Amino acid sequence: MKKTFRFFAALAVLCLPSALVAQHFETGGRAYNVLSEADHTVELTMRWSGSPYGGNFTVPSTVTYGGVTYDVVALGELAFYRANLSSVSIPTSITRIKTQCFLLATGPTAIYIPASVTEIDEMALSALNLTYIIVSEDNSNYCTVDGLLFSKDTTTLVQYPAGKSGSVVLPPSTQHIGRFSFAYSHSLSSVTIHEGVSSIGYGAFMFASTLSNITIPSTVSFVGSNLFEGCTALNTLSIASGNSHYYMDGMMIYSSGGDTLVSCHKSVDSIFLPASLRVVGGFGGNNNIRYVHVPDGVTVINENAFENSSLMYIDLPNSVSFIDEYAFVDCESLIRVGMPASLDTMGHGCFEYCTNLTYIEIPDGLHTIPNSAFFGSTALSHITWGNNVAVIDSFAFGGCSFEELYLPATLRSVRAGAFNGYYDGTLRRVAFSAPVDTIEPEAFTGHHLESLRLMNSEPPVSLTTLEYGADYGCLVDATVDSIIIPCCSIDAFLADTYWGLFEGIYYENCNGIDIASGGDIIVYPNPATERVIIHGIQDGSCIELVNFLGQSIIRQAIFSNRVELDVSCLERGAYYLRIHTADGITTSKVVLL
Repeated sequence: MKKTFRFFAALAVLCLPSALVAQHFETGGRAYNVLSEADHTVELTMRWSGSPYGGNFTVPSTVTYGGVTYDVVALGELAFYRANLSSVSIPTSITRIKTQCFLLATGPTAIYIPASVTEIDEMALSALNLTYIIVSEDNSNYCTVDGLLFSKDTTTLVQYPAGKSGSVVLPPSTQHIGRFSFAYSHSLSSVTIHEGVSSIGYGAFMFASTLSNITIPSTVSFVGSNLFEGCTALNTLSIASGNSHYYMDGMMIYSSGGDTLVSCHKSVDSIFLPASLRVVGGFGGNNNIRYVHVPDGVTVINENAFENSSLMYIDLPNSVSFIDEYAFVDCESLIRVGMPASLDTMGHGCFEYCTNLTYIEIPDGLHTIPNSAFFGSTALSHITWGNNVAVIDSFAFGGCSFEELYLPATLRSVRAGAFNGYYDGTLRRVAFSAPVDTIEPEAFTGHHLESLRLMNSEPPVSLTTLEYGADYGCLVDATVDSIIIPCCSIDAFLADTYWGLFEGIYYENCNGIDIASGGDIIVYPNPATERVIIHGIQDGSCIELVNFLGQSIIRQAIFSNRVELDVSCLERGAYYLRIHTADGITTSKVVLL
């Protein structure tokens, strides 16, 4: 779970065809997602444009759109995100309030939960000025204790109102403190937790900025990671004697066996973790840490382990096999990550918004680059691919700054928005090294591609939709100068519903466009009329264009990895292009028409 709403990552799904996201409509100044056309049910959601909701807000029990009347059965995720509400009225048609529904809303101060509500997700009621939660006595799943939201049997704290001030003593019946239950509490000074509590959920006190002291009882057998992220006033943290599951070392909480780091609230710039560790977590929101030495033997980097920390450098040992979701999200100071050869699984969003990360090396064991893995890492411009990458998932590199991509031969699927440039993309050249099965919509949206090289004899599937039209494919809202395809494949591409739209910019690789070992140097268009473009050349090389009489027509030194030759004044016919590098001379035939 992330600390706050990832606004741009969430908006990214709005660019996808409706086949991939719920149907969305707006009417009467409110926005809705259709949950079931068969049952005619919708959820209230945030508006995609305009200001957040405000004032005295009444959620309707039904809404009519397109001649169909829908029941409003849920308040959607982030429906009231940053809303300035005076009050909100929830009808008895509502059965669920989804996660972060009221995240960072400045009102209301009180919320009434009707008996119909059976599900309230974590952080659903995290409005900043909320001081009291009232639950209908007839609600079968929830109740109120002194304005706090509990499960009906009062054993689980679900939500502490973020605007409630002072100290709180939890009732003796409390056994579980839920995930994010005190999140964003900005007037809370201390919490008294009775013996008998057995679990404290992930991020339970996240951004409780005024919390100064807390003691974890001896009965607690489970503590989630990142308990105290953003607790800037916390200066007294202790575990009661007799706890057999956890111990403290300074402001660091470890499992009793010393194999799991649960929480680090230590104010130092570098830490050398103990050799007994196998699982690392708990650095979320630590704004002092710059370097962490992770010892050999660690196998897992936990969910949100370093989220929103000031970490700059980390080298993961060759024992780490799993980096969990959002492990390094929002690490804006991170400039170097040493990725281990042992890594075989990464969770989604694990390096989202690492805005100073410029280079990453993908290890051979990683088969899938997960959803939003490096989304918003705007400085990322260089990558070394592992030898087994088969899938680049949705928005994995959205918003990154690559200029050239030479994709690995093992790649089979490029998912929706994988390299989306969001209308200001930097990509100029993309080259596939082998045939690929699918390139989904918006894979290269927002870029001006000078060349796209495909190795497919049959065009890759682009997953266009009837609703959005045949042109809604991987190059929608992108500009493309040339598409290089294998020899004798032009008919198959032109016959394809989507790829046929690019007639006039295809160049068949019939004369050795790929002229260097490894395919790093490409030449296009070929045949050519006015210009020949060569890129991937070593700095300090020399190129030479020779006619069939052996005469050197053009010869020049190269001081960049890309050169454009003006051949408009040359006689039409066949020429030899020679590239002189430190490794020798490579020759290819070029035809001028």
